[in-house]
Amino acid sequence: SLPANIGQNFGNGNPLEVLDVGRNDLTGEIPENVYNASNMVNLVLSSNNFTGQIRSDIFTNLFQLRILALDNNGFSGPVPETLSPLSQLTTLALQKNDFVGVISDSICNATVKGNTPIQLMSLTIDCEEVTCECCTKTDLR
Repeated sequence: SLPANIGQNFGNGNPLEVLDVGRNDLTGEIPENVYNASNMVNLVLSSNNFTGQIRSDIFTNLFQLRILALDNNGFSGPVPETLSPLSQLTTLALQKNDFVGVISDSICNATVKGNTPIQLMSLTIDCEEVTCECCTKTDLR
């Protein structure tokens, strides 16, 4: 599993911008301090065995994210509803997890509150498991 103390100073002005631990057979939930990495630009947790739900406030402190790759894990529950602070996001990879429910219109329409456009260029999800406008508009799979 990913050590619980990884980046223990993330939220304290730590300049860490990239955390890429893809394809490492890591298990468990995302450590609490990863959610506080305010300088994080790329967060890649792809192709591991992470589990649990993605906290609804994941985007609160990760407002500089450009790449969020959570694909090929065992995450479950609803996809967080808001991208409000993510005006820099270009890639959102969520496929091959156990997400359920509906992806919010703000994600599908690649806009944040106030209709401020973001630069979302790649969105991958499991349309068979999650309902969203994106799947019917683009046949995204």
